[in-house]
Amino acid sequence: MGEYVGIVGPNGGGKSTLVRLLNGLLVAERGRVRVAGFDPAAEPFEVRKRLGMLFQNPENGIVAPFVEDDVAFGLENLGVRRGEMRARVAQAMGAVGLEGYERREPHTLSGGEKQRVALAGVLAVEPEILVLDEPTSMLDPEGRGEVLEHVHALRGKRTILHVTHHLEEILDADRVLVLNGGRIVADVSPRRLVSDRGLLRENRLVLPTALRLASELGLLGPEGPLPRGPEELAAIVQERAGGRLRERETRAR
Repeated sequence: MGEYVGIVGPNGGGKSTLVRLLNGLLVAERGRVRVAGFDPAAEPFEVRKRLGMLFQNPENGIVAPFVEDDVAFGLENLGVRRGEMRARVAQAMGAVGLEGYERREPHTLSGGEKQRVALAGVLAVEPEILVLDEPTSMLDPEGRGEVLEHVHALRGKRTILHVTHHLEEILDADRVLVLNGGRIVADVSPRRLVSDRGLLRENRLVLPTALRLASELGLLGPEGPLPRGPEELAAIVQERAGGRLRERETRAR
């Protein structure tokens, strides 16, 4: 409970199939699928009480005229009592920074805000497992940052499965599963993933610019931060340069 798992792989590698199997939209032709001991295809109601899904396009999940009604939609389907529903909606909206948005109309919100509404709707149901299916793929950089900030704040509070093409999004994951050809071909730490050129090449995974430059500069060692963007890369370079300068000064004394 509370593990944060990144899931990556090439197009056609099996990521979308895995997500659909978990929520019961697909039925396995071979083997078994179990979520908290339940079969998603045969017992979808039990599974959906325990597993929440956040999809790519927030527009597809907006069903109500006001934000608080949209966040409450899943609870209404579960028959949660009105008083408890209000409390859980308020708590979920607070968790994603949407206090004061209760009577806002969803169509007036930015893409990042809409995705946070969708995330609040998932959290209100209080699932044990949160599955994120490329939740930032349709957002601009600002919207991506908004959503990821709140997702990362959930670490340790939920089991999170984060499917993404953006490797920088899962650098804080406890581990990363690489799917290819419908199989798990690697189960590694984020640092091992971004440092293993063969693994990246074999699975058509592309490092973002900051990580690629860090790799070329030999900065992806066994310890230290992994840069998500140019600012973090610059800070690492500056720190390394300062450390080498201090080392030279010490030797010169």
